[in-house]
Amino acid sequence: PCAVLGIQSPVTSSELKKAFRSLSMCTHPDRLRGRLQRSPTAAESRRGEIIFGRASAAKDELTKMIKSSRQKEVMCYQGELEMAAWQLLKQVGQLISSLGVEDYIEMAWDLFWNLITFEAGIINTLLSFLWLSFVAKLVKQFLSYLWRMGILRGTLAFVTTVIIGPIPTVWNFVVLPFYRVTAWAQMILAEWRPDAADEPSAEGAAPKAAAVSKAVSEDLPSRLRQRKKKETDQEKEQRNKALLSGEDPAAANAQQEEAPRIGPMPDSAWACVCMAHKEPVKARQAAAQAMQFDLLLILTKPVIPLLMLIALGQVLSGLISSMIIGHALRKCVPQMSYEAHHLLCAFFGAVHTLLGVSASQVEDYANRQGTKVLHLAWSWSLKDVLSVMNMCQLGATVTAMSALGNEPSYAASFASGLALRIFIAQDTFQGFGFGKIAADYFQAGLKDLGVSLDAAEEVVAYSGGGIGDCGGGPFRMLFGDGPSAGWAAFVLKGWLMLIPTLSTLQWLQRTMQAGKMLGKRWKLTRFIQRLILLSLGVVQICLFANMELNASNGSLSNFWVAMLFGCAGESLLSTFDIRGAVRQIVFLLLFLFI
Repeated sequence: PCAVLGIQSPVTSSELKKAFRSLSMCTHPDRLRGRLQRSPTAAESRRGEIIFGRASAAKDELTKMIKSSRQKEVMCYQGELEMAAWQLLKQVGQLISSLGVEDYIEMAWDLFWNLITFEAGIINTLLSFLWLSFVAKLVKQFLSYLWRMGILRGTLAFVTTVIIGPIPTVWNFVVLPFYRVTAWAQMILAEWRPDAADEPSAEGAAPKAAAVSKAVSEDLPSRLRQRKKKETDQEKEQRNKALLSGEDPAAANAQQEEAPRIGPMPDSAWACVCMAHKEPVKARQAAAQAMQFDLLLILTKPVIPLLMLIALGQVLSGLISSMIIGHALRKCVPQMSYEAHHLLCAFFGAVHTLLGVSASQVEDYANRQGTKVLHLAWSWSLKDVLSVMNMCQLGATVTAMSALGNEPSYAASFASGLALRIFIAQDTFQGFGFGKIAADYFQAGLKDLGVSLDAAEEVVAYSGGGIGDCGGGPFRMLFGDGPSAGWAAFVLKGWLMLIPTLSTLQWLQRTMQAGKMLGKRWKLTRFIQRLILLSLGVVQICLFANMELNASNGSLSNFWVAMLFGCAGESLLSTFDIRGAVRQIVFLLLFLFI
């Protein structure tokens, strides 16, 4: 409530009334006409009502806290995310503490007995065996990693990581976006130099070794040229596993001559940012091929139950459906390009909050009798934080696999989908005839399927344009209602815009390069994909530039800002080679809890 009203803690009754009165000047429907110097539109009045209702709820909550307390001042800040995480940890702690040693032994014995007696059925028992063996393999790899470190080295690593490590980590977290912009600018200036024509381009002109090989092959008669051997499915699987585990893909697949040889990550952050591959296009595609299954498995998990319900009329739960879905994603989905993966992130960024529904809600809906209406309502939760972490580890893994240190951010692509979702709810978009028609058609189609979008307006409500920007916000809560709050919001906005702007410029550069190669095979598809990503990036930059951070915004805008912080987190994580057993454990946890 403090962040909504923009008041510092502790709070008194007089400060509460003053903050609420200040915020109502630009949110209450009766005050908007004087604030805007004109009659507000219906959409503006509705937006003001939503923000005013949010401020009234925060005021009522704080008033209740003050009345229930015997003191004149109360500590008001209780963030929704922090309280949700604390309640989860508290419940887990209570559950663990309530169980004794005998309870754990009994649980292990029941599991063992169910497995050896096949009480759950032969198929479910076998699938449980496979699942447990997979988890045991990951745990064994992780414990082996800790064992190889040794007691002394492990203790020193823990001390340096927990006590000393955060200092350079925080520094790199802040300055790495500036490093990336500087490295990209240097690359562009190098390409514009007069002698840049003799150097390889960013799209990977063949290196000297490849040029020599090409010259030798041209000297030979055409009949003596050997056709490249097509890679088998087994060889592809071996190469993908080698890339994900951090091994040398060329060593794992000796028959594949073109497998990219990737060395260890550089030590310094600047060297990691400037890291390049001699054939970047092939390196990107090899990384995309190795990462596609992991990408689809987590991104589609929140949407698959809803698709099952619409297509089959029921939800298939359990290990069997999970195995079938995993097999379909691995075998039936064609290999997509690097750009298509970024488009998928943007698409699921928009769908992630539009179709916010859990598997349990879908199952309850499927088992319900009578008139069925599935209500979809997204709210900020711990799963959204895990989605940010997933984008960070995804981008860092692709960076390590491709040996390309300054690529467009996956988190920025996901954030552009969130920006598109917010842009669709903007007054400007809704004012166009086709925008209103498209929104009505979409909602009518969902209603025919028995799906209703609840609290859609409340989620996307934003402050700006004279509505909701005269008070409230987290910066007023931290720094007070003075110029320091405005400057802090301005500096943070500029820093958050660095990586999304860089990604947009990178897509602009690659769109221009693809435009020069139109007419060749598959170049038109790549050009369109890059053009769409460029357009989404431009929408995101313009929307974020007009957004008021020093005000109370909707939950979707807060999630958008969190994902922009994830861009910086991905930038930092990309300076480490996170592949191997630790990444597999993290991926498994993300898959289980998202």
